[in-house]
Amino acid sequence: MSVRDHGPGIAPDERDSVFDRFHRDPHTEAVPGSGLGLAIVHDLITSDAGTVFATDSPDGGAEVGFRLPPYGPASVTGTA
Repeated sequence: MSVRDHGPGIAPDERDSVFDRFHRDPHTEAVPGSGLGLAIVHDLITSDAGTVFATDSPDGGAEVGFRLPPYGPASVTGTA
């Protein structure tokens, strides 16, 4: 799953940092927010063996999202 915008994008050297708690890009410090949203996404997704990403959208702007591993009957354990 991913979301994208049509803003200025995320600088390559900031892409990993956007998932840090309280991280605020210098260009977004005037925008409301605490810098926790993507950190929460990171923690939830990685706790289920998923990955998160932040990159440029081909049409401009940023694309941020995650991937989760397949889940199905073969991967379910410990069920009664």
